[in-house]
Amino acid sequence: MSVNTMSFQQAASILTSLTLQLTGESNLAVQNLSDYISVGQKALRTGYDPLAIGVSQMVSKTIFAYRPYTGALSILDRDNVEWGAITRKVNAIQQPVETSGVYGLTDGQHAPDMFDVKKPKLYQTNFYGFDVWSDHVSVTRQQLKNAVSKPSEMGRLLDLILGTKANEMELSREAFRRATLANMIGALKAIGNAAQVRHLLTEYNAATGLSLTATTVKQPSNYAGFIRWSYSEIAKVSDKMTAMNAAYHLNPTEGTILRHTPKELQRLYIYSGALHEVDANVLATTFNASRVADKLPPVTASVDFFQSFNTPDSVNVTPAYIGADGAVATATAQEVTNIFALLADRDALGVNFYDQSVDVSPYEAAGKYYNYWYHDAHRYYNDVTENAVLFLMD
Repeated sequence: MSVNTMSFQQAASILTSLTLQLTGESNLAVQNLSDYISVGQKALRTGYDPLAIGVSQMVSKTIFAYRPYTGALSILDRDNVEWGAITRKVNAIQQPVETSGVYGLTDGQHAPDMFDVKKPKLYQTNFYGFDVWSDHVSVTRQQLKNAVSKPSEMGRLLDLILGTKANEMELSREAFRRATLANMIGALKAIGNAAQVRHLLTEYNAATGLSLTATTVKQPSNYAGFIRWSYSEIAKVSDKMTAMNAAYHLNPTEGTILRHTPKELQRLYIYSGALHEVDANVLATTFNASRVADKLPPVTASVDFFQSFNTPDSVNVTPAYIGADGAVATATAQEVTNIFALLADRDALGVNFYDQSVDVSPYEAAGKYYNYWYHDAHRYYNDVTENAVLFLMD
């Protein structure tokens, strides 16, 4: 059942797959996101309790190996005010201007009727549905009693158990943020608008008459020139996005939606592997490096990998997106490699963690344990009717 319904979609299975790719425990694999990404439409676990089997009887010294984790890409997070249970987006369709009657007055004839009706042409898309999952950890009194020697160790051990579970939940949220980004990349590839998918190396060769390949472009004599040109192309698109346009988003069959994205609302998600190469091999040897780096939009998120830890600059997804007819479209699997950056309007993609709770069960006297239950309901959305451009290093 798709998330693009008024139902709650169970997300445990996809979360397991996303997390394994995120942590490098499995390689990049096609991920079907079409049932989980909320897209506008016209028509309205990891882990177990290690305590019982993994902690020995008390020894002389104990190190509790835990540190809090903050997931990446929090730039995508939206609160419940911005993105509620049901969100509608109302757009205005562009309408043509009319012929002036001021200079065409004729004796004996009426002037144009100033009461002629011309209703605004509005286009509404609707976002709804949730993805939900739960997890829990059991705390057993007897194992706690055997494993620690004093109250302070008891507290530290509980911090370890519950903190680790909190880290797992944060990792889950990170996985869904990355899935949101990956779906948008796959959707742009599937839609196939040339203005929205830029092949930088191919275009650079065409502009310069060179015949560089993915290998030869990395040579010191070639790389700096290519990167400066690429940065300038991103800067050009960034500038053009600030102007009212119809080029960088999908338009419905009902007509054209004009969009503009001011610089402060632009978000550049750039692959950090390429960014480090640029810093070390181009900017470090450029006399006025700031003149090159300043070409990028002001709000930039460095992305260490888009979907898989083992294949950082690639995604492989079955994306969902709104089609020109206003219905949810699902493309075939889209494998996108050599990702350099995604430049998008803030409203084009985001994540809302709608409802989170930790609930403790009553003490179970027969087994001498109690459970901490973790529940999460969230939404992650893409809107391809908002401005977005994908830059590939091929």
